[in-house]
Amino acid sequence: MLFRSKFNDITNAFKIYRREVIEGVQPFLSPHFNLTVELPLKAIVRGYTFEVIPISWSNRKHGVSKLKIKEMGSRYLFIVLYCLIEKTLSRGDYRRKESSSLAKSSTSPAKA
Repeated sequence: MLFRSKFNDITNAFKIYRREVIEGVQPFLSPHFNLTVELPLKAIVRGYTFEVIPISWSNRKHGVSKLKIKEMGSRYLFIVLYCLIEKTLSRGDYRRKESSSLAKSSTSPAKA
């Protein structure tokens, strides 16, 4: 809701990014698995577009998740707050700039 995104699971790591997007969202703050949250949120905040390809999930049948909610929850929260602050206060300083060749050849921006 905060980022007006079509993603229904922002933490899902199954995403494909164009090189332009990866370069455009750097520098990365996340040294851990929370990079899966940082990448899409920064891409959205910085003006890259994306498409969602629906997938199906089924619950784990064997084993136990190793996710430590106290540890990762605070890291996720930090990244979400960082991206929200960037969105609110940066005045577009980090927003993607259309190259003249891209603007001439296509009216749709790169997909994230």
